[in-house]
Amino acid sequence: MTEEEFVKYWIEKAEQDLGLAIDNLKAGRLQNAVRDAYFACFHAFSAILLKEGRSFRKHKEVRSALHRDYIKTKRIAIEWGKHYDWLFDNRQKADYRPLVQFEVEQVEYIINKSQNFVGEMKKLIE
Repeated sequence: MTEEEFVKYWIEKAEQDLGLAIDNLKAGRLQNAVRDAYFACFHAFSAILLKEGRSFRKHKEVRSALHRDYIKTKRIAIEWGKHYDWLFDNRQKADYRPLVQFEVEQVEYIINKSQNFVGEMKKLIE
């Protein structure tokens, strides 16, 4: 695969993740919806890194690159860093802590914000 094909693949993966988040929200699987929203943002930002010829193996490295190379340099608005951080932390809670609960309205907001995040990453790729 070419670099361009990899970038396209990760953006498509992000779109699929958003669809899964919406499906899980509708089914009342709020923890799964939060996880899927996180992966949508993770895959979309990973596409940005791939476009620049960069990749990372760990989620923490991707998060660090977002803040160090994009938020601090104002290539991406600080609100997206805050959103990513919330998702990063709460995805961990959803996956690894029993009895973590989210409210429907909160998850709806997070999915909407994640859709906007993916949209912003797509703009940067173009």
